[in-house]
Amino acid sequence: MPVSQSASMSELYPEGFNRGFTETFGRYGVLLDRLAMAQVNGFVYHQPQPFDMPGPDGPMSEEEIGAEFGRRLGLAAAAFETKLWRQDLELWDTDRKPYSIQRHRELGDVDLGRLDNEQMAEHLAQVAKHVSEMVYQHHRFNVAALLPVGDFLLQAAALTGRPPVSLLGVLDGYSPVSGIIPDDMEAALDAIRGSESAVSLCRDDGDPATRLADLRSLLPEVDSYIRSTGFRLMDGFDVTNHTVGEHPELILGKFAAALDADPNAARSRADAFAADLRSEVPEDQGQHFDDLLGEARAVYRLRDERGIYSDMSAIGLLRLALLEIGRRSKADGGVEDADDVLDATVEEALALLSGTGPDVGELSQRRARRLQLTVDGAPRHLGPPPPAPPSPDQLPPPLARLMSAVGFLVEGVLGQLDEPAGDEGVVIGIPASTGVCEGSARLIMTTDDLMMLQPGEIVVAPSTGEAFNSMLHLMTGIVTDHGSFACHAGIVAREMGFPAVVGTVNATSRIKTGDTIRLDGAAGEVSIIG
Repeated sequence: MPVSQSASMSELYPEGFNRGFTETFGRYGVLLDRLAMAQVNGFVYHQPQPFDMPGPDGPMSEEEIGAEFGRRLGLAAAAFETKLWRQDLELWDTDRKPYSIQRHRELGDVDLGRLDNEQMAEHLAQVAKHVSEMVYQHHRFNVAALLPVGDFLLQAAALTGRPPVSLLGVLDGYSPVSGIIPDDMEAALDAIRGSESAVSLCRDDGDPATRLADLRSLLPEVDSYIRSTGFRLMDGFDVTNHTVGEHPELILGKFAAALDADPNAARSRADAFAADLRSEVPEDQGQHFDDLLGEARAVYRLRDERGIYSDMSAIGLLRLALLEIGRRSKADGGVEDADDVLDATVEEALALLSGTGPDVGELSQRRARRLQLTVDGAPRHLGPPPPAPPSPDQLPPPLARLMSAVGFLVEGVLGQLDEPAGDEGVVIGIPASTGVCEGSARLIMTTDDLMMLQPGEIVVAPSTGEAFNSMLHLMTGIVTDHGSFACHAGIVAREMGFPAVVGTVNATSRIKTGDTIRLDGAAGEVSIIG
């Protein structure tokens, strides 16, 4: 991961991540025990660990390997026969997602300012436990979210002769949470549309905090929406990232963009594209194509929902609790700045409440170190470059199908170029959304930069997250340092119908605000032309 991790996340995140991956891989028969996470010198690294990797008791025998291979082969075959992901999707929709929304709301409704220190310590402990649970929940649904989508892309590519990534357009509009009008905003948006005063509050100038407060007082639906979403992180999975509620200007911008959006445009475009593809499929394979597409569309929303409704919300709640402790500790002289507590462990934050935390200045030094590590960067790989994975052609059909689909989508989320490519005038990246545009670049490294975005500009950023959704109506294209074709930038660009080039490694150090650039989303090229 390109950003150095905070102390609290380094202690809370890996256990749930590793447990979730182990469970989802084991459930479907993936030939990996897990995609392990560990922190190395402040940075997060991932390592695919095969099922026959030697354990504490040494390597497995040939007989043990053969038996486990056979067991996983049976699980993979059963997963396709029973559409196992449908069971996981039902569990998500009927149990885990509703529970998570309710629990987030309960914790988010706590008035932190009214808690005494003892109550605040109990609240922090509850939120920290909730983070661990939500990290695990996110990753236990990984294969369910990835398998049908990757399976459709690879098999449809074989049926039509088109590259797999070029087929992603058939999924546009089938993940509302990734677009301008997510499901949980619809009630608030309908209420705003019915009130001229509310529409004016969304569009007018003036102090954003005052306008949003007035809007919440005017419409209960808006207040309910903010109470259910304001604690979510705008981007990433760390307490150092801001929550949505800390930026009323972005919430108002998101409402304003949604008022002008056509909620059916993306899905209509996807359906037309799917019909074109269907005409290229051999007649006797038409029903197979339809079945594959139906399964991919059914689970596509799970790709983003499992993060937004799980750890992005829980970590945001932890951030708000830490900031409250930081404000109290600063008033008591325990820290130099309230934000310094974001670099404390949970135990250190608890200690600050009782006046026995780290020495004054220690956390600010830790914060400075984390920021410097991020600036300095870290190697993409530790040790020699990893070898290419074994060819699926060596595997029995169910395992070949499983491993190909999951591996393709994991690379689509986590991948990027290993090294910068191009020359002085051209930045090369990964094609994520087709189309060509030309315009002025806007370099976005912070939320303040995002608020400077002007209509028609092309966003150039390390990566994108939910904060960018409120400004999509202003963009004509996106370029990122990190990510691959299934990252957030690619998804929202396809939803909006504008080009995106991602995973360039260093576009943000080569392109400046005001540069005139030409973006070719199909070729994965960004030309600096003025």
